[in-house]
Parts: sequence; C-alpha cells; structure tokens
Amino acid sequence: MTSTTTIDVTASEPWFARLRDRFAAADPAFSRFRLASRAILSLLVSGTLVAGLSFLHGLPAAAYGLAIMIPFTASTAIRDKGVNAQMRTRIYAFGSAVAATLAASIFAPIPIAADLVFLIVIFIAVYIRRFGQRWTAVGMIGFMSYFLGDYLRPVPQDIGWLALAAALGLLATHIVSSLFLRDDPERDFRRALSTIDRRINLILRQLIEAVRHGVPSADDRKLLREHQARLRGTVLMAEGFIPQGEAGSLAAAGPASDLAIILFELQLCVERTVQASYIAPPQEDLLRAMLHHEEAVRDAALLRLPEASKSEPVAARLLIRVHRARARLDAALASTPSPAFAPVEAAAAPAAIAPPKQEATASRVPVAWQLPIQVTLACALAMGSGLLLSTERFYWAVITAFIVFNNTKSRADTALRALQRSGGSFAGLIGGTIVATLLHGQLPVSVVTALLSLFLAIYFLQTSYSLMIFFITIALAVLYGVMGTFSPELLFLRLEETVVGALAGTLVAFLVFPARASRGAAMALETYLRALGDLVATARRRAHGEQEPLHLLGRSRALDRAYVDLANAVRPLGGPWGVVTRFGGVRERLLLLAGCAHWARVLARSLRPGEAHPQEILLHIDKLVEDVKARIARVDAIKETFFERAETDGAAPAAAPQPLAAITENEDPVFSLGVIAVLLERATPEGVTRQG
Repeated sequence: MTSTTTIDVTASEPWFARLRDRFAAADPAFSRFRLASRAILSLLVSGTLVAGLSFLHGLPAAAYGLAIMIPFTASTAIRDKGVNAQMRTRIYAFGSAVAATLAASIFAPIPIAADLVFLIVIFIAVYIRRFGQRWTAVGMIGFMSYFLGDYLRPVPQDIGWLALAAALGLLATHIVSSLFLRDDPERDFRRALSTIDRRINLILRQLIEAVRHGVPSADDRKLLREHQARLRGTVLMAEGFIPQGEAGSLAAAGPASDLAIILFELQLCVERTVQASYIAPPQEDLLRAMLHHEEAVRDAALLRLPEASKSEPVAARLLIRVHRARARLDAALASTPSPAFAPVEAAAAPAAIAPPKQEATASRVPVAWQLPIQVTLACALAMGSGLLLSTERFYWAVITAFIVFNNTKSRADTALRALQRSGGSFAGLIGGTIVATLLHGQLPVSVVTALLSLFLAIYFLQTSYSLMIFFITIALAVLYGVMGTFSPELLFLRLEETVVGALAGTLVAFLVFPARASRGAAMALETYLRALGDLVATARRRAHGEQEPLHLLGRSRALDRAYVDLANAVRPLGGPWGVVTRFGGVRERLLLLAGCAHWARVLARSLRPGEAHPQEILLHIDKLVEDVKARIARVDAIKETFFERAETDGAAPAAAPQPLAAITENEDPVFSLGVIAVLLERATPEGVTRQG
C-alpha cells in the first residue's frame, strides 16, 4: 500500500515476476509456506532429540515412529488461536497418544482383539470431533498413535520411553510454533495487503489494455473477473487476520473495526471501478498514474480530477476513491504495532442468525453417532478387505477409509475425496518409482528429497488433496529406498490398499446414513439467505436512523463468507472440476447469488450511520426491503431443489446480471435493493413452482 509495493506492472513483466504473482495469489500471507515449514522443522527437532536420546539408552522402534508422526500431524491438526490454547490441546493430545499406544502394545499379541480395539479407537476419534477443532486434532493423533503401536508392536514395559518420545514430539512442535514460526496476525495482514495491492495493479493494467480497445473486450472482461475473484479471496483472508470480536468472523470494535471497514471499502471501490469501466473507462494516463512507482507523479495526476469531475467518466471518479482508500490503509498501519491489532474489548454481537434445521431422519440412531458409525464401518470393511491383500500393509486401506470422511458433508463429497486420494496415489506410484530409482544409493540427496516431498505435501494440503497424496507417496518411496526395502511392487500394493479403502469409504457413505450433496447445498443456501435477509432488514433500520451495535459492513462480510461456504457446498453437484468455472444451471445460479452479495456490499456502504434520508426515499426503501424479503422466502421455499433444476423451467434461462448502465459514483441504497430484487427474481423465474 506504499510506494514500495505500488509498482508499474507492464506487459513486458519478466517470467519470475509472473511466477511471484502466482505464488502470492496462492499464498498471500505465506501462511501455507509457514505451515509446511513448521511441520518439517518440528519433525527435524523432534527426530534430533530422540536420536540424541538413543545414544544414552536404546529405544523401541515405536518411539522413533511417534517422534516423526506426532510433530507432522500436530503441526497441521492443532489450529487453536493463541499459544495457551494450543498448549492445552497438545497436553490432551499427549494423553491421547500415550493411551492409544499403550492399548496397542497390550493387545498387539492378540490380532483379533487388536483389530477390535482399533475400531473402538476409530469410533471415539470420530465421535469427539463434534466437540470442536481441538478434539478433532486429539482424535487424529490418537488414531495415528494406535496405528503405529499396532504396526510396530512395542511391549507395555516400553510405555515410559514411548511417552517420552510423544512428549518430545509435542514439545518440539510447541517450541517451533510458538517461538520460531509463530503466527503474527499483523505481519500476515501486511503481507496480504501487499498482495492485494499487486492484484489491484494487475486489474489496472488490464484496464489499460482495455482502454486501447475503446471498451473492455470479452477477453478483457474474463481476465478482470479472474483478478476480481482472486482479490475477493485475498481480502477475505486478510480480514481473517484482524482481531475478531464476539461476532465470530467480524472484526472487533475500535481500530480493528475501522481497518476492516477501510479494507472493505477498497475492495468495493475496485469492483465498482471495473464495472463502470465497462461503460466508459478512465483515461490511460490516469490508470498509468495509479501504477506509477513515483508517488508524487501519481498524486499530481489524481489531483486534477476534482477540477474536472463532471467531465470525467464515473470510473475515473471511482478511481479517486480507490486511491483514498489506499491512503487510509497506509495511515491506519503507519505505526508499528498498529492499534488495530492491539487487544480491545469485543464488539457487541448482533442478534444471532438461527442455524438451519437438521434434516429429519427416520433412523433411530442419534445424529451424533451416525458419522462415527459410518467411519467405523468403512474402516472395518477396509480392514477386512485389506487383510486379504496384505497382513502387514492393510493399515493403508484403514487410513484411507478414515481420512476420506474428513471435512466432507455429503456422499458425493466423500466419493470425490476417495477419487482424489486414489488418483494421487496412482500418480505417486509412477513418480515415486522414478525418483526412488534415480536416487538409489544416494543417502543425503534421498533424505533431502523426502523432506522436500513432505514439505510440498503440507504446502498443498489446503488447496489440492491429490497433490498432497502424490508428494506423500513420493516421500514414502524415497524413505523405503533409504531403508533398502523399496520396490515398485510395494508402491503398487499401497495403491491397491488405497483403492480398497477408498471404495469402502464410498460404499458406506452411499449406503449407511447417506447424506445427499443437495441437502448440504440446501442448508448452505438457507444460511446464505438468512444472512442476506438479516442484512437488508438491518439496512432498513439503519435508513430509519436506528443504531446498530455492529457495523452494517460487518453483516455484509458475514454474507460474503456464507457465499464462500455455499460455493463449496454445491461443488459436488457440478462435478469434480470446479463448479464455479463450469457452464450450466449450478454456475448460473451461483452467479446470481454472487451478484446479490456484491450489491449487498454496495447497500452496506451506501447507508452511513447518522445519515438522514427524505421520507420519500424511506418509503421506497421499505417497499423494496419487503419485496426482497418476499423473494428470499420464495428462494427458501425451493432450496431443496434450487441447484438441481433444469436451466429452463418453462421460462427463459437467467442470464448473468448486467446492471451496468446505471453505475454511479455514489452508492444508492434504493438502486442496490432494486438490483438485489431483480437478481432474486431471475433466480426463481416465473413458471417455477414452490416445490419444483
């Protein structure tokens, strides 16, 4: 946001600059890079401590396994906010790891009993997920610890050394996470802000290209939409670093709230500048001034605009507001540390939006037990089938069946996760065979390659499950090569066991307590509609002068997040290749709802606290709010089949909204409400019945 980050991006930009932009877009605050680094460094510290301990006293093989597995798992699974909260979770995880390993050592001599206890551990590990992220991590570490104990078969007398290895692993993770690679929200926010600034510059560069055509072409608009989508994602990430209040994802009061509002205004001004440029783009010299690395030259070009504001296009006047929002962000972050990141009292939370009701079920099994039963049955099926392939490597099938249910909300979601894991394993089989063969006998290079592969696996954890499995498989191949046990047949066996576990998970997901993807989409849509209805109702109260404890823009951010959740929920309905980028009914309806979210942001920005409105405007706002609420109710009535309809139900297919001719410099609440009403009407065209 300063002259050091506002650079001139030209068409002759070198390849490494484009690569840097791609990296920044994928990881704006380096959070994924830090997560992967934290996991590898924790593993190295823990391994070094245990290796040093082994010179003093011989250790069981399971101790080395725990020293490697626990830091790797804990670094990714423990995500509490705050050092103290993370320490408590690690203490619980230590107890879970020791108890699971002890149980495995006791029952390992009795295979049938060991397998039954393993299934009990799986049930408990899944059941406690309902108590929050902390217990999800505790359950995962308990599951992995039992697997290690069952495979490496320590004796109960070794439990002291095993507990010490687990403690060292968790201690290493805590030291690395809290001292060397500690989360710093202000630092991460500033980094994300640099990425935001660069993304804005890329948008302005694309507008320069469009000016040469007179108005943006279809290709220009496509690129601008891509840049705007990445900008929105980065802004949401940046806002997540701002201290939160009691309202969850909404910023706390005081400077934190002000910073979130300025960031929101910057995003909105950029979006509206692009939209207005579709009608009449600003002059090329002004756009280049915004990109110029010399601040004085840029300011001189901007200062001339107010003198000729009436003759300049709307996009040019909106560009002034982009510049001012940038300057306000610089001012808010002028001091280090910024007051926005200092501890403040939480803002009063708004009236809670009631969560959607759970789907009624004829099953007598409590809802809290259904997922644990699903996962346990899938793991039992995978265990039985995997044992037919290998009595020693069957755990690959069990781990797959356990993992494919992580963070899935429907049977289609589970099937997609199973397909991704199988595909990643197949690609890893080929890549691992090649890499392990090339590195045969080269110990130092093999160790570095294995660590690099594990690093990349964690780096892609949040973006590509298939890539994560691909790199883990390569790491395993290299490690097998180091131990002298590698063979292509071993990797092929891993693939077979993975496919068995994936099929077991998919089969159970479809046959036992099946959750339809459409139902998950309906629940996400209901949450989105409630957020939208809450925002327009609050907007009416704001227009009438009522005071709200939470800034109206905060409710708009809640709507943005609800839309992100909705887009993720409907992804299985459109296939595995990214529903938002596909043509068809699902994408079409998502575009309409995305338009509603955008104009809700405009509405929130247009109603400032304490601003008086004429009675005629208030009456118009009241009428439009009632209209919007009625149309929200209409969409809610068909939410179960909203995304499954044919593109035409006796009506012309809805087109992407183009309310561009009426773009103005200043936001208008009446116009914004009107556009939202039109978009909702297009989402439920005439001829569509209430039940579809």
